[in-house]
Amino acid sequence: QWYDQEAPEMAKVPDYEDRLSKFERMCVVKTFREDRTLVAAADYISDALGQRFVESVPLSMEKAWQESHKKCPLICLLSPGSDPTKLIEDLAKKKKIKTLGVSMGQGQEVIARKYMATASVEGQWVLLQNTHLGLGYLTEVEQFLSKTEDSALHDDFRLWVTAEPHPQFPIGLLQMGIKITNEAPVGMKAGLRASYQWVNQDMLDVVSRQEWRQLLFVMCFLHSIVQERRKFGPIGWNVPYEFNASDLSACTQFLQNHLLEMDAKKAPAPTWETVRYMISSIQYGGRITDDFDQLLMDTYAEKYFHQGVLQPNYELYKDDRSGFSYRVPDSTDIDAFRAAVEVLPGQESPEIFGLHPNADLTFRTLQVQEGMATILDTMPKGAGTGGGLSREETVDHICEDLLSKIPPLFDKEEVRDRLKKLPGGPTQPLTVHLRQEIDRMNIIIKLATTTLQNLRLAIAGTIALSGNLIDAVDALFMARIPEAWLKKSWEAATLGNWFSGLLQRQDQLARWLTMGRPRAYWLTGFFNPQGFLTAMKQEVNRKHAADKWALDDVVMTSEVTHPPKEFETLKESPAEGVYIYGLFLDGCAWSGRENKLVDPEPKKLYCPLPVLYVTGVQAKDKKRGGIYEAPSYRVKS
Repeated sequence: QWYDQEAPEMAKVPDYEDRLSKFERMCVVKTFREDRTLVAAADYISDALGQRFVESVPLSMEKAWQESHKKCPLICLLSPGSDPTKLIEDLAKKKKIKTLGVSMGQGQEVIARKYMATASVEGQWVLLQNTHLGLGYLTEVEQFLSKTEDSALHDDFRLWVTAEPHPQFPIGLLQMGIKITNEAPVGMKAGLRASYQWVNQDMLDVVSRQEWRQLLFVMCFLHSIVQERRKFGPIGWNVPYEFNASDLSACTQFLQNHLLEMDAKKAPAPTWETVRYMISSIQYGGRITDDFDQLLMDTYAEKYFHQGVLQPNYELYKDDRSGFSYRVPDSTDIDAFRAAVEVLPGQESPEIFGLHPNADLTFRTLQVQEGMATILDTMPKGAGTGGGLSREETVDHICEDLLSKIPPLFDKEEVRDRLKKLPGGPTQPLTVHLRQEIDRMNIIIKLATTTLQNLRLAIAGTIALSGNLIDAVDALFMARIPEAWLKKSWEAATLGNWFSGLLQRQDQLARWLTMGRPRAYWLTGFFNPQGFLTAMKQEVNRKHAADKWALDDVVMTSEVTHPPKEFETLKESPAEGVYIYGLFLDGCAWSGRENKLVDPEPKKLYCPLPVLYVTGVQAKDKKRGGIYEAPSYRVKS
């Protein structure tokens, strides 16, 4: 029962409750409910160090500026969803100081040198943006700041630098500067808190109408929604767009202009169609490249921008489990809005984003895995101590074990002979696909075998341990896949999963080659599944040569077998098209009884899809009604 709880880290652990410290409780949670580890870790940190170490702090550029001086650069480390440029420019306007900005890149050093010379004498600010694209110049900047006499620099001179984290960033410059990282806030409360740190009383008073304050809050709420949704991976946004404060700023400026115009024309209500179009298709839509993502953004715009949101205390969302209601504050005072943000819950349900509660498990598990990977990467990698095996000895045992299991290469001559004996000969599209898959499988088997053999020789001292072999030692010791293997193969969560995938893929190809076409194909076991489906379409097209089908007119169609079939129980392959298996549903499940998509069970992230029948039909004959076109993804196995 403890395992099934929504928040097991807060519940009593059966039999062990009185004996566990906060740290031990965190370890128990990590073992049984990995997705809740970071919540338990936050509890442990706040207990050991204090609550302020687990709460996000809104960035104040003014405070950072007050701590700096003319020889102390302010270095802003860029992260997805946050761009400090607007904050720096706003601060400069407030202080009435001229800012000279240049975006670094090829040939921009000349402009940067001129700006530095001018600003240091006249007491202006210099903003060097994206300096990771011009790292050579930063060494020059370091020399300039360290060697120039104090008297030669104006007291008001400041250097602002923005850069993505880079291993070759000059260490001297980092040591003499103030480092600022403005990561996108985590959680709806943190997001709205950051937005209302930016919004001030003057901004609220720009438009006297009550609609302006309502829409401004709704706009900030939507901005937090689209930023937070990114944490759920592909089930949130297909592409992780870098929505940031500039998008919010552009939208609020548009809303302000629209309402001022509405006030001038004495219009009774905003033009909602225009508002939705500008926000979803122009401002945020300008970054969106995927059709499904654009559909999602349009849906959000329709949900949050309509006549209903102008009602006082409008309810944006109600959490059914906690009973908490997210409402638009009805006030003219900025402090009332900030106070309303502070009473919001620290953790929100995925349902506020329109997602199933299971999405929270996906996000949290991913977060924990990333955190654990960072901890493992920073661990000392020295020799073993005590009575245990050393790192090299452990890797040697792993190499020995894998070499004993790795399959032999496919013999080229034998493959050529067997392909000729397959129905239709070696020129059939699916047979051509098989040959290409075998060629790629041979590359992987040869690469893995060579790496493992060389590692054993290097550990024994016969050859030098260098280059890819050093990476391979680290990877195998951590049960990860060596980088060189990943470039030529497929992604997997661990080395064990990857190696079992190798054996299963090789087995499917060997059976197809020796026993003829299978009744159903394991689609996810191919290097190029798209190529397989294209080959299937070509074969269907050839069967309809008498009907004069053109390949360009043939489209793919698929349906789940009804009643649902398992690939082991299939008696024969279809007369036309193929049966495929190995696909999983994310965010939903398949009901065989109802023959449709349904909600998944709680805590069950991936649901297997029964055998799928895939074939080709002419575009004009494809059934379009009552069908959901689900996008397909490749994910780590």
